[in-house]
Amino acid sequence: MSEIKRKMVISAAAVLGIIIIGTLGLTLLEDWPIFNSFWMTIVSITTTGYGDLVPVTKAGKIFTMLLLLCGIGLVLYAMSVFVSAIVENQISKFKQRDKMMDAIKRLENHVIVCGAGRVGINAAHVLKNYKVPFILIDIKEELAEKAAEEGYVIMLGDATSDEVLINAGIHRSQGIISALSEDAHNVFCVLTARALNPNLKIVARAVEPETIPKLHRAGADKVISPTQSGGHQMAMAMVKPVAVEMVNTLFTSKHLEVQLEEVEIDERSRIVNQPINMAFNREDNNVMVMAIIRNEQFILNPRGKDIIMAGDTLVLVGSRQDLAGLDCNFK
Repeated sequence: MSEIKRKMVISAAAVLGIIIIGTLGLTLLEDWPIFNSFWMTIVSITTTGYGDLVPVTKAGKIFTMLLLLCGIGLVLYAMSVFVSAIVENQISKFKQRDKMMDAIKRLENHVIVCGAGRVGINAAHVLKNYKVPFILIDIKEELAEKAAEEGYVIMLGDATSDEVLINAGIHRSQGIISALSEDAHNVFCVLTARALNPNLKIVARAVEPETIPKLHRAGADKVISPTQSGGHQMAMAMVKPVAVEMVNTLFTSKHLEVQLEEVEIDERSRIVNQPINMAFNREDNNVMVMAIIRNEQFILNPRGKDIIMAGDTLVLVGSRQDLAGLDCNFK
């Protein structure tokens, strides 16, 4: 327990204790009902002093004087502790906000994750595992505080706002994930992001399936419906459990030996215009080409004599060591 919290507990307990002592003491000494004694204690230690009740016995008057001296001091101390706690909390929030803003200003080629709910946090976990720089944005303070406690860089604000996205470095980012809880907010977020950065890669969440085409028209490159994909995966896990387990391992594990990776090939790469069997010699590395994405078309299970062209995206499977040492683009 921090020092300020410890003081708050002690001061609150002390005030509660003086109220109980005052109530019981006046009840016994003045023979008043419990409520009258409680009323007299409260108006005394808060210096209100209505004068509707006054002690008549000598013992009651002495007890009331002591109650005033001790009670007023305790109440003032408790108030000072609570005010200090509020001020300290505000200062801490300002410092944390400034620290976050400094971290955001240093981000380059990062991903902006809009929404720190269950979907957004899961996306953040994956980005963290792959060591992709990112920032979270959420308008709900409790979600922002929870994400900050987990060590994430997060901005409190409306992800559909131009100002918030600009402050999040949208002009320096590589992409945005719109994982807000409402479809209307996701559509507006995609529209805003696309207008601010036309070259941005945008992945959006669709709660309802009918929102998918709207998000595409708004400018999303990829739309994911957790409801649809979750149902499909559950059905596939029933009919093809081994295949689903293998795919899940490749996509979700960052610690197993076999990994799935994608590599974009530009015109400077040493493997441009080479057949696959020459570019990826199994004697040199344990990497297989599962697919080639060319002009938004998938070439699945390409043959060894298929030529790699500039602009292709290769989907590779191999060991972590071989994939990490692969340098097809000479970046």
